[in-house]
Amino acid sequence: MQSMDGSRLVRDQRGALKSIASTRWAELGDVICEMADVASALGAATHFHLLNPSPIGQYFALADDGTSGVAGAGAACNADTIKAAMKTSPGGTTPLTEHVQFITSLIAPSAQHLRTQGQKAVVVLATDGLPNDPNSFLHALQELQRLPVWLVVRLCTNEEHVVKYWSDIDAQLEAPLETLDDVHGEAQEVYEKNPWLTYAPSLHLARTMGLQDKLFDLLDEQSLLPSQAKTLIEKIVGCKELPEPEIDQKLFFDSLRRELSNLPPVYNPVFKTMKPWIDVSKLQRLLNKGKDKGDCIIS
Repeated sequence: MQSMDGSRLVRDQRGALKSIASTRWAELGDVICEMADVASALGAATHFHLLNPSPIGQYFALADDGTSGVAGAGAACNADTIKAAMKTSPGGTTPLTEHVQFITSLIAPSAQHLRTQGQKAVVVLATDGLPNDPNSFLHALQELQRLPVWLVVRLCTNEEHVVKYWSDIDAQLEAPLETLDDVHGEAQEVYEKNPWLTYAPSLHLARTMGLQDKLFDLLDEQSLLPSQAKTLIEKIVGCKELPEPEIDQKLFFDSLRRELSNLPPVYNPVFKTMKPWIDVSKLQRLLNKGKDKGDCIIS
């Protein structure tokens, strides 16, 4: 975690985000602090477990009033406590197996209640390495995924053998897991398939915290269909239903421009500058590729 191949986003004097080099631990610290702020603002019960003890503690329970239905291991705290813990220096090995087994034991008693409510517990595993014992770790993950959980792995490294390990382990599990790189790596993958979308840090954070939607899973896998792009934009922008672009493209883009005019620019990790959520020109080119297949009005 002290390797110097991480990155952080910090604001300059004008409030614009800039990417700077950092340790992996500092990169992870920003992610955890943002998660703590969101959980606190939403009042969403969130438990933070460090793999190794810190001077501040090892287990923390944030915004948990006891009604979440899932047992916690740490004392109640606020976001400032989490931030203080992430300012300490990490140490020790990577006992992932033991901690996954521990988390399984905490969720298991509430499994039936979660299923009855149609809910899942989100488990986010942030790491830059491999488990101490890969064989037992695979078994531990399989046991965890028998419960109503959604598993997200946030990698804090680009080392090929680590990335390959997590890709391979996904193929060995019965249930899928979401494996995420840092925001720059994920944004580049999304750009290659859907260059019209700004993959902003807030979207990446939402996925890291367990946002589960097939459209978001597809972003780095394939070019979205026009109707899928419309639905995704509605979810991200938070607007009312837009016109179908394949029915009336001019009306769709007029409506989209109005919605975007009310939103501030966001950080684009690919170009490392502030951009609108949607690049309208690139989206137009995507839609016009299929204009001969139907009757579209081109703006």
